[in-house]
Amino acid sequence: MKTSNFISNEDAEIHYDKSGSGPLLVMIAGGGGDGARYASVAEALSDRYTVITYDRRCCGRSTGDRTQPFDAAQQARDLSAIIRNEGASAHVFGNSGGAVVALKLAENASGLVEKMIIHEPPALPLLEDGAKWIAETKKIEATYRDKGLMPAMMQFLSHMKGVKAPPAGPRPDPRNLEFFLSREIHNICRFEPDLEVISNSGIKLVACAGKASEDAYYARTSRVIAERTGCAYHEFQGHHFSAGDKPDQYAADIATAIGMV
Repeated sequence: MKTSNFISNEDAEIHYDKSGSGPLLVMIAGGGGDGARYASVAEALSDRYTVITYDRRCCGRSTGDRTQPFDAAQQARDLSAIIRNEGASAHVFGNSGGAVVALKLAENASGLVEKMIIHEPPALPLLEDGAKWIAETKKIEATYRDKGLMPAMMQFLSHMKGVKAPPAGPRPDPRNLEFFLSREIHNICRFEPDLEVISNSGIKLVACAGKASEDAYYARTSRVIAERTGCAYHEFQGHHFSAGDKPDQYAADIATAIGMV
């Protein structure tokens, strides 16, 4: 049975859904922050985990100040509040911008996290050619300002490997996409995790990237993190958005990654 819950944190109400039974697994959505994109994956995992999906601050059912830019530290505090509200340490999974939130949490997890699975975080300062891709994000932001939502999203998707545009899965709320382009993408893609602190955090970390993502910038960051921290690495079978078009396989890859450490 799925239940809907919320916690109040830093002048926002953060809404989350919980289903299943077993160890706690919290899943963090990427840009646009709507936990609904994991609905099918959560269902596939609910026979072995208590799965929480949530709407990140200012996205979906959650509130917050939509004039403020993405703040990884604040997002990590929201996530901490959810885990503390459940009264148990958690396994944490994050994809894309959600993996950025997870990495920030890992810098100061204070015993909240046992295992962390990060999938394709666009933490561009980690890459040798990161400046090139940061420049590309500036172009996407400019397209959004000058031409609007759909031209900017098509430009964003043009860099995605193995993805048919638009990606399969639940149709995203345009308001969430607007928020992603106007308030999130800039800081998400400029986030640089403190890998030394994360390495010494005691969290069992697995860095992951999709086979179909090939050498995309957001996949290469996972390999850099694995190399620099010495953590485990797991290759998912799909691409950046395979939670939408291959949820059962995506769920199986998450469970495999959790079992690796």
